Amino acid sequence: MKIAVIGAGVAGLTAGRVLAESGHEVVIFEKSRGYGGRLATRYAGKDNNSKVDHGLPYIEVSSADIEPLISELTNSGVLVPWKGPFVHCNANGEISTVKPNKKRYIAPEGMNQVGKKLARMVDVRTETKVSGVTHIGEDRTKKRSWMLNFPTGLTENFDAVIIAAPSKQAYAILNTTIDEVQTLKLLREVDDVEYYPSFSLMVGYGETEFPDWAMMTCENEVIESITNEASKRGEGAECSFVVHTTAEFAEKYKDSDAEEVEEIILDELAGILGGWSALPEWKQLHFWRYSKAANPLPYPFMEVVGNDAPIALAGSYMNGDSVESAYLSGLAIGKFWNHKFSE
Repeated sequence: MKIAVIGAGVAGLTAGRVLAESGHEVVIFEKSRGYGGRLATRYAGKDNNSKVDHGLPYIEVSSADIEPLISELTNSGVLVPWKGPFVHCNANGEISTVKPNKKRYIAPEGMNQVGKKLARMVDVRTETKVSGVTHIGEDRTKKRSWMLNFPTGLTENFDAVIIAAPSKQAYAILNTTIDEVQTLKLLREVDDVEYYPSFSLMVGYGETEFPDWAMMTCENEVIESITNEASKRGEGAECSFVVHTTAEFAEKYKDSDAEEVEEIILDELAGILGGWSALPEWKQLHFWRYSKAANPLPYPFMEVVGNDAPIALAGSYMNGDSVESAYLSGLAIGKFWNHKFSE
């Protein structure tokens, strides 16, 4: 089988790897430059020497099903346990220690290393946007079931397709098949999934002494959490933070000027950490339109089978909204199709 996977986040990479290990020809298409989805790392600061995880700061584990992946990544040195300390700042500015009830893991070289590790066994084509998917037809002879369309005008044919992009992007791609394949049920359900947005403000302070906590959650209208990136990088790292905003703030200011957004966040940061934090040596802002699924779907994946043309949806918005749910979704569709296509 020649299988296309659209989206090189954790779900797409996992599904692609599981299918490739069973001998299928798998090609993963990713519209951006990197892979890993929200497991994203930015290189910033002087000479771009600072690594900051501006997406998800860690992987949280609660299911035994993800343990083989965690073991693989820890044994290879990609992940290490994140021991903290973790603190919470309440609305009065009082700070208390927090003990997470789930295991947390970080990547000392950047969370994007997880995606790079998962991508090693598959053909990943970055900066390649899929603009549509066409069902070739029931009466095909030697042709494959699906044709992927690209903005360049090029096309490529596949036997099966997995769309592993955020649900809104999956809807747009899936919608191109509506008149040709029975995809209405998938369209209705994915269209109902809503997302919370978020801003990530990355800030660096050079050789300034950094706090002894690893992460702070906040009761604040603007700031949801602050990650102490230096605590992840080891000796010699500069003082740097990633400030994650609340969904309410991001929704209100999503169309505002970047400098205005940065100024508001820095003012709030100064109120929490002190006036020194309002004047970073460098700063970068990123907007996550699909930061977190507000109402995930209650399935590990979704699939339409018709006219000998299998197509499926997978992603973190299946059965949750986390790296773990993304991995389990990709694992589920990969194993399911391996079994089905071996018959």
